[in-house]
Amino acid sequence: MNDRSRQRQSRIGRVLIVVLALNVAVAVAKLAVGLGVGAIAMVADGLHSMLDGAANVVGLVGLWVARRPPDANHPYGHRKYETFAALGIVLMMFLGCYEIAQTTIERLRHPVTPHITGLAFLVMGLTLAVNLFVVALERGEGRRLESEILVSDAAHTGSDLLASLLVLASFGAARLGLPWADAAAAGIIVVLIVRAGFGIVRSTLSTLSDERRIAPELIERTALEEPGVLEAHNVRSRGPLDDIHVDLHILVDPTMRIADAHAVGHRVEQRLRGRWAGLTDVVVHVEPALDSERAERREGGGLKAPA
Repeated sequence: MNDRSRQRQSRIGRVLIVVLALNVAVAVAKLAVGLGVGAIAMVADGLHSMLDGAANVVGLVGLWVARRPPDANHPYGHRKYETFAALGIVLMMFLGCYEIAQTTIERLRHPVTPHITGLAFLVMGLTLAVNLFVVALERGEGRRLESEILVSDAAHTGSDLLASLLVLASFGAARLGLPWADAAAAGIIVVLIVRAGFGIVRSTLSTLSDERRIAPELIERTALEEPGVLEAHNVRSRGPLDDIHVDLHILVDPTMRIADAHAVGHRVEQRLRGRWAGLTDVVVHVEPALDSERAERREGGGLKAPA
């Protein structure tokens, strides 16, 4: 792992530790006050925040594993463990949803009006401010560092914002004598958690299924900028946004010396790395520009030649 990768992962780790501390503080406050006043929506929101903290722990563990360098059994490195960690967040979110849903259904069957105090309003107001800070921090750093774990956790925490607003709305309804509002708000919070979870699943499965990361025509165009490259085809890309693996074929003059053709391939690799900062592995196959090697069709945006 190079210095840039180590610095990036250290930064991600520091962000997760700060967010973990905030999530634990927020969760304890909401659970303690929610249980004290009998507000199931606030308890559900507290469990939501506790799940956020658990997700941060999973993220830190995944990040630690991802730091391990490539080895004989993992020649492409361990970066996908970070993606697995993001998927672990979703599993915990869904588990929490099940527990909250059971309690919500019971409360709807037997409505109880919670005793809302000024302290409950204060705690929810403060936690709302904390959530705003966490979302801004994780989203900003996640995009800057191109970290799946931070972006996915920001999406999860983002659902907390609306959840906290729902809890505050249920407090107002309870003051007006509407006992069902508390359970209804808890039910909506469950839906929000599930919705955020499926969004993360789509993102993680994109990486785990080796979905294309860079449009092949863009890579072809960049390769053709290098003098001596007559054609570029069979472009493939995969991996997380900051650990992209690319391979492609380029055609050069058949009369070119092997050493010169090899140098052209190296220069194409450097062009691609300069164009996309997230590239960590580039394989350039250099071939003679013979009719038998040329591309026959365009598929998925890229030129395709016989295997």
